Amino acid sequence: MTVAVASLVLAGVSAYAQIKQGEATKKGYYAQAEHKKLEGRVEAVKAKEQGIQVLKATNKALASVGAIAYAGGLEPSLGTPQDIGTYSVLNPGLNDFITSKDNEFLAISTANAQAEDLRFAGRQAKKQAYIGAFTTMASAGFNYASLGSAPAGTTTTTASYGQSPGYYQARYG
Repeated sequence: MTVAVASLVLAGVSAYAQIKQGEATKKGYYAQAEHKKLEGRVEAVKAKEQGIQVLKATNKALASVGAIAYAGGLEPSLGTPQDIGTYSVLNPGLNDFITSKDNEFLAISTANAQAEDLRFAGRQAKKQAYIGAFTTMASAGFNYASLGSAPAGTTTTTASYGQSPGYYQARYG
């Protein structure tokens, strides 16, 4: 096996390794993307649980306002007890619940965006691997073509005096 053929074989092995590395990197990025999506779901569930806890606390506080008003001899659904329930308990509770719903949406949206970024990085890594493999093979092909030939820009002549009309051998003497 000549050096030129060995060089081509090694370039082929290198190109194959580059492609395999790119595919493995892509798989790794895709796995990270799936993990990000799951993390987003977990965060969304946590936000949903917080919203449920807010609603439970709001319900307890409203019941407490009604019970205290009734115990004090007031009608719980009229006047001051109703205003306290509405403005001091229900409105803040509703705002907290809406915030928890927004957090749930943001957790999923952010995770999906990060997952898409990771998938894009994976596709780019695979593309770069194929470009690198092509470059390796092209470079090896050019090297193979240039092995054994004279360097560019030089001429070799072996003509002796009288063999070719355009070339004369120098004579010293």
